[in-house]
Amino acid sequence: MEQSQKPVVCVDLDGVLNTYDGWRGPEFFHDLRPGADRFLRQLNEAGFAVVIFTVRYTPWVEGWLAQNGLAPLVSAVTDRKPPAHVYLDDRAICFTGDFGQALGEILTFRAHWEADIAGSEHAGLPDQPPA
Repeated sequence: MEQSQKPVVCVDLDGVLNTYDGWRGPEFFHDLRPGADRFLRQLNEAGFAVVIFTVRYTPWVEGWLAQNGLAPLVSAVTDRKPPAHVYLDDRAICFTGDFGQALGEILTFRAHWEADIAGSEHAGLPDQPPA
């Protein structure tokens, strides 16, 4: 994995590249989400450098990427927010300049994978910080 001068796309791991459905411990990694490899390949072909932005332990993430054949498609793994063209995350809200709208979206927010958990004890709040 190497850095480049290409525009950066930061991609979250849990809930984006994998089939995350809730925290199961630091050593548990969910399966690769169908289409994730193709998506990363398309980003590379479009001229972007892909940086995985996650709170998880970097060597374990790099191992998961290698096991799933994604390592050649990723420039770096980090737990710090690097300058980027865009950030792709399952727990993100796009700020449009309107704090009222942002607050409303925050108060009613559910990640795509939480919407499928009826009566979840998560109630929109993860047990652990999302990756």
